[in-house]
Amino acid sequence: MNLHPLDLFYRGNMKMKKIIAWILALCLLPACVLAAEQEEIPSLKEIYAGRFDFGAAAPRAAFGQDETRNLMKKQFSILTPENELKPNFVIDWDESRRLVRKSGDETLVAVHLDSARPLLDFARENGLRVHGHVLVWHIETREDFFHEGYDASAPRLDRERMLGRLENYIAGLMSLLNREYPGIVVSWDVVNEAIDDGSHSLRKSIWYETVGEDYVERAFELARKHAPAGTLLYYNDYNTAYPGKLKGILELLGRLQAEGNIDGYGFQMHHRVLEPGMTMLRNAVKAVAALGLRLRVSELDVGISKNTEEQFQKQAKKYADVMNLMLEYSDQTEAVQVWGLTDSMSYRKYEFPLLFDAACEPKPAFWAVADPAGLPGNTAAP
Repeated sequence: MNLHPLDLFYRGNMKMKKIIAWILALCLLPACVLAAEQEEIPSLKEIYAGRFDFGAAAPRAAFGQDETRNLMKKQFSILTPENELKPNFVIDWDESRRLVRKSGDETLVAVHLDSARPLLDFARENGLRVHGHVLVWHIETREDFFHEGYDASAPRLDRERMLGRLENYIAGLMSLLNREYPGIVVSWDVVNEAIDDGSHSLRKSIWYETVGEDYVERAFELARKHAPAGTLLYYNDYNTAYPGKLKGILELLGRLQAEGNIDGYGFQMHHRVLEPGMTMLRNAVKAVAALGLRLRVSELDVGISKNTEEQFQKQAKKYADVMNLMLEYSDQTEAVQVWGLTDSMSYRKYEFPLLFDAACEPKPAFWAVADPAGLPGNTAAP
C-alpha cells in the first residue's frame, strides 16, 4: 500500500503519537459526555434493521466509559473486538508451554478470553451480536506459536504437528466461547490478508512456510468442523478494489468455495476520499457478489487531509456512496461495520476517519450514513 506522508510521520514518531493520543483522551472525555447528554440522534442499527447489521469495531477501553457504552448500545447491532480475539490475545502462552512440557504433545494449546470478556459481557447484556476477528493471521500471532515448545529459538514444527496445533487452537477457542457465551459470536474472519499486494498470489507468510500453500483451505476446514452450527465463516482482506489484488482474492475464494467451507467475504475499506474510486469499488463488489457469497464491509473508515468543513462534506459523500452501493446488494450483505467509535479512538485519528468526532458529536458522515440518498443532516431512513 502507498504510504501517506502522515503515515511516515507517525511511524517515525511513535513515542510522540502515544503522548498526543494520551493527552487527547484526557482532554476530550468530558466533552464526549456533554455531547451525549445534549443531543438526540437517530439510531443507525434501527435505520438498517431488516437490511443488514450496522456495527463497529470497539477497543477494550470503550467498555469502561459510560458515554461510549451508551453510544454502542444505541447505534450498533454487532461489534467486532479490535484486538481481543486475535491469536496473541487468546492463546495462553505460559500454560501452552506447560502443557507441552508435561505431555510431550506439541499440538496442545491453552486458550483464554481474559481480554475479550468486557466486549463479550457487554454484547450479552445488551442483546448485541459479535463478529470474531481473527483466527488465522500472519500478524498478531507470535513466532512462538510455530515452534517446538512454544519457543522461538527451537525448531519450527512440521506440517502435521502445526495442523494439529492449529486444530486444537480453533477447537479450544470455539468450545470456550460456546460454553461461556453461547450464541454471541455469530461469525468469524477465519483468515485475514492472505493475498500479497505485489504478486497477487498467496503471501509467503509464516503460515505458508510452515503448513504449505493450502493453509487457508485447512483453516476453513477446521473452523467449519469446530464452529457452532450456523456460524458464518469469512475471508477478510484489503485493497479489494484494485484489479490485481482483486484477481488474487477471487482465485482464492474460488478454491475455498470448491471445498464448501466459506460463507462470505469481508471488504476492508480503509479508504480516503478519492482513493479508491467508486467505479473500482463497484466493480470489486460486483465481482465478489457474483460468486454468491455473503458480503460484509468489515472495516470501514474514510480518511481526510484536514478537519475542515469542506473535507468533512467530501468524507460524507464517500460514506454515502459506499452505503448506497451496499444497499444495492442488501440481500447478500450481512453487515456494514465502521472500524472504531470516534475519531480520537481510531488508529487513523490524524485523518479524522469516523462518524463521530472526538467529542462524540455526529459528523456530516454520520448523517450521510443515516440517509445516503439525501444530503448530510437529513435523518430520514434510507
